[in-house]
Amino acid sequence: MNKVYAIFTLILLGTFGAFAQQPMKFGHINTAELMAVMPELKVVETALETEFKEKEGQLTVMQEELQGKQQAYQQMASTLTPGERAAQEQALGEMGQKVQNYYLLAQQQMKAKEQELKAPIMQKLRTAIEEVGEEGGFLYIFDMTSRVPVFNSEKSIDVTPLVKTKLGIQ
Repeated sequence: MNKVYAIFTLILLGTFGAFAQQPMKFGHINTAELMAVMPELKVVETALETEFKEKEGQLTVMQEELQGKQQAYQQMASTLTPGERAAQEQALGEMGQKVQNYYLLAQQQMKAKEQELKAPIMQKLRTAIEEVGEEGGFLYIFDMTSRVPVFNSEKSIDVTPLVKTKLGIQ
């Protein structure tokens, strides 16, 4: 039984010794800063701006139409019968709901479009970070953008320049 403990202890000491000989490398990166300088992002921002202006234009047309109908209703409300007034008010309410629904849908569509267009850029960035991590022998690379409190010693290496080089960004 003592031989088993002795062998087990030797194996553990050998394992810890192997770990002690390898330097533990940790790195950090600011992905938000890096994304901001990626040329592909400019193309995405232009496409999103175009789509936003289109949706904004459509919303403006809908709002102006609603305002016009509301003004017309206010001018002739006193001449309408109670039934006609109720019908007009219901129609205006439905139209107002349509405008609000369009606004909410447009926001959702814009968010989905942004995620769709940024996905390949994020994947390219992740791949570059993984390659730098593998090539540099890093155990971990922390993203400083996430605001998660991590220890960032002076020994931590900022791998942003290495990833920029990997992406061909100056």
